[in-house]
Amino acid sequence: MCMGRKMVNREGDDKYVVELKSLTPPTTCKGQVNGRGLTLAHRQGPCSPLAANRQSRNSKVIFRRDQSRVRSMNILGQPSMPTSGDYGENAQLPIRGATPGAGEYVVTIGLGTPKVDLTLIFDTSSDITWTQCEPCLSCYRQQDPMFDPSKSSTYSNPPCKESDCPYSIVYADGSQSNGYYVQDLLTLTPEYQFPDFIFGCSQNNSGDFGRTAGMLGLGQGGATFISHVASKFSNIFCYCIPGSESSNGYLLFGMEALSNCQTNNITPLIIDQNNPSFYFVNLVGIAFGNQKFSLSSQSPPPRTIIDSGTTITRLPPPIYSAIRSEFVRYMSSYPATKPASTLVNTCYDLRGQENVILPKMVLQFENTDVSLDPSAVVWRESDAQVCLAVAPSRRSSNLVIIGNVQQRNLKILYNIQDNKVEFGNGGCDA
Repeated sequence: MCMGRKMVNREGDDKYVVELKSLTPPTTCKGQVNGRGLTLAHRQGPCSPLAANRQSRNSKVIFRRDQSRVRSMNILGQPSMPTSGDYGENAQLPIRGATPGAGEYVVTIGLGTPKVDLTLIFDTSSDITWTQCEPCLSCYRQQDPMFDPSKSSTYSNPPCKESDCPYSIVYADGSQSNGYYVQDLLTLTPEYQFPDFIFGCSQNNSGDFGRTAGMLGLGQGGATFISHVASKFSNIFCYCIPGSESSNGYLLFGMEALSNCQTNNITPLIIDQNNPSFYFVNLVGIAFGNQKFSLSSQSPPPRTIIDSGTTITRLPPPIYSAIRSEFVRYMSSYPATKPASTLVNTCYDLRGQENVILPKMVLQFENTDVSLDPSAVVWRESDAQVCLAVAPSRRSSNLVIIGNVQQRNLKILYNIQDNKVEFGNGGCDA
């Protein structure tokens, strides 16, 4: 799956020619993306701030989390987290509900005074930001020191309609986080600090959060991180997911997001009141290799979510089958091999090859086309097992989910106040 340096055939519009050795990720981190907001890293990669997670990628675990998350997101008509008001003077707490499972990328923020640095899972489809807190009743092991609100000079209780201001979250994979709301100083960078930031102080947890300290919820509901920092950042943020677990990406806000990520490749952001956290867009078609496939001709046309926490993009079964057939045609000169999993099941043995030809993939949104990076096409287990990196959705689902593999090396700008999403190519270093 991972690509670093690549050699692309510029002569044809339908394919990439990639050096096979560029498919093999380095075992050490290639370095930081300097001077850009928050650093974004894969939680199992060599760039992870979680030393205990710096290990070989476990695809079975990733795919299991992915399937649970997608099952949750396919429950149509149910918001990922019911909200009942805004943070600030109009806060209506507590908030309780269900949300998709944990994602694969992490960022580090600071809470309290003195500041405690905490590594949180980055998730565009979750509403609530939370971290484990002392005193803890039932907590998993995390790498960072646990946040103790009683030791922070800027801690206070938020306005709440219940005296203890509880929250409870159940994730799709069965993980849970339970505790109470507090407010304290949030530090993103030395230049960007937010007093009285409201977040969950978790005291009772279970499930698969790795060694992270909790969750950074970047959904667009009324009680989210984005809404709380809107006064400085105008409901605008951008991220770039790196093309390899051995590289870093970034998460930017406000004017810094605009200056680094603004482009002319713009598609409308669609607001769904039944799913207020999700970022919906209109994907009308996909070009793959020499073929073009229309989603707007499906009956009914599927709805599309861009999601940082889903790994493998899900497509309607007829579209997936057509893309798989085109992939098989392009890969016909290489020997087929066993599936990496039931999710990623069209794989080839590329041992001994110097270069590999991959079909080019273009997502055709309303008003703009977005060419994907070569790293968006395949999932690499080893040279002996390189697989198509998309999967079919359930036949009962009418939802397309664009996962983080297909977002690799794209700068994606979310401008919530103007209801638009912008896409930039060139990678996280550009």
